[in-house]
Amino acid sequence: MAEGGAIGVGELEGVLENLRALSGEVTTAAVLSGDGELRGSTLPPGVDRERHAAMLAALAGIARRISRENGGSGFTQVRIGEEGGYVLLVGLEGGGTIAATTGPDARVGLVLYDMRNVRAEIERRLGSGDGDHGDDASEVGGPGERKQ
Repeated sequence: MAEGGAIGVGELEGVLENLRALSGEVTTAAVLSGDGELRGSTLPPGVDRERHAAMLAALAGIARRISRENGGSGFTQVRIGEEGGYVLLVGLEGGGTIAATTGPDARVGLVLYDMRNVRAEIERRLGSGDGDHGDDASEVGGPGERKQ
């Protein structure tokens, strides 16, 4: 699972860095394609990117399966708490996923709001979906700007 694809990896990583700047509680962020390929990330050097992507893809796959078994077509967001913080997932059109990790004291609702804000920009850069999810959180002035 190599990073890359039709768009420049740097473009997605720029959006993810904007997310980290907007929500200072995000420690890492990543974008996965629908087939689990790591398309961009803010993972620090030394992290096994393939292993990280595989774990995130497994979590996203479980969330999608649970959604389907309950009559849905996909998940909107997932919050997993563990002693060191949270793993947060936001679903993208086309089956992709935005994933973020936080520390234990993160304001998870605000982080998820910020993740939904960058979702439309990521989808535009990936060329999946129209970026309109019908919620106010998808409207921002630009990448890295929180709507007030």
